[in-house]
Amino acid sequence: MKQKIIKVGNSVAVTIPVNFVREAGYKVGDVVLVEHNAVYRTLMVKPKTMTNPNLTPEFFDWLDKVGKKYEKTIKELALK
Repeated sequence: MKQKIIKVGNSVAVTIPVNFVREAGYKVGDVVLVEHNAVYRTLMVKPKTMTNPNLTPEFFDWLDKVGKKYEKTIKELALK
């Protein structure tokens, strides 16, 4: 699905399809976490209360290091 980045005041936004909001159980006013990874140009929207004790800060540090080390290879694979 394609969504357009729009200007909202001094910020920008991407709208979330109402079907996704409904199916995910979100409602207007809910607080969510938005994680981003500039290397992979991705965003992830998660419930604020979503946690996974197996994914530690050390794991994410390691993941960032691996992503940076193999950035060129990952990008080349993504294009195939």
